Amino acid sequence: MLPQLADQTPILRLRYGLGMMEAPDAGLAKLNQQCIGGVRLTDLTRREWIKATGTVAAAGVVVARFSVPPAAAQEAEMIEIPAGKCLIGTTPEQADEIAAEHGYHVTWLEGEMPQREVDLPAFLMDKYPITNRQYAEFCKATGYKEPGYWRPRETLERLLDYPVISVNRADALAYCEWADKRLPTEDEWEKAARGEEGLTFPWGNEFDPEALRWNPEATPAGPRIAPVDAHPKGASPYGVMDMCGNVAEWCADPPKPHGGLRGGCWMTSEVLNLRAAARNMNGNDNNAANFYGFRCAKEVG
Repeated sequence: MLPQLADQTPILRLRYGLGMMEAPDAGLAKLNQQCIGGVRLTDLTRREWIKATGTVAAAGVVVARFSVPPAAAQEAEMIEIPAGKCLIGTTPEQADEIAAEHGYHVTWLEGEMPQREVDLPAFLMDKYPITNRQYAEFCKATGYKEPGYWRPRETLERLLDYPVISVNRADALAYCEWADKRLPTEDEWEKAARGEEGLTFPWGNEFDPEALRWNPEATPAGPRIAPVDAHPKGASPYGVMDMCGNVAEWCADPPKPHGGLRGGCWMTSEVLNLRAAARNMNGNDNNAANFYGFRCAKEVG
């Protein structure tokens, strides 16, 4: 059995190919000079590396665990979503009505059916999506690869309070690991957005075009993203912000025929796709579109 290594600080990232490990970061290069039981780390398979270092793997990225969460991540405002039952999804009758109203076939909504009553424990949810400011702190602390749209640097400085975009599922998971948090499940995301009564939109049952960033003119370029606090009218029953429109948010559930990303985005032009129950956005784990973002969740206590 390979002995356990102590936690590596700061975070160590490793992208791997066919079974063997590469170490692009200086910290990893130094670590790879060490041996475990007479075996160089560079000679370990992926499974042996994870076992030896106590790291976790996410879609091709190995992320070391932190023993103490960074202060910057701890300071992010989170809202407690109380324990209790809530409605998830859409009934067939509601789906028929929604599809007819918006000129869609009812099969467009099949990922939302049937409606379920779910009893969830209390959890914490980030009030806002993760911003470029927060993600920049993560990249600075860990050496993690920065999104390409941050160049030139003036772009990042102008967008500090906008949601980070062009992040794939592995990027979101790496940030969550650094922050000692996690991605919300789809059920948690939907409860935080709709409340216990299953509202159509976070702010109520009637659409308000001023409560979110969306693409009402259906222009190819769209209106682009907005600051995370730009739409105070969009607050959910618990006060969670920006849950519909702006950026589609990665959830913990693996992508499948329906789901994986929730909330619509700044490109969305159809109102039925901006409902909090909508489950028609899906992305492969390694997709990093310019309308993908995320927020974190965490257990209470």
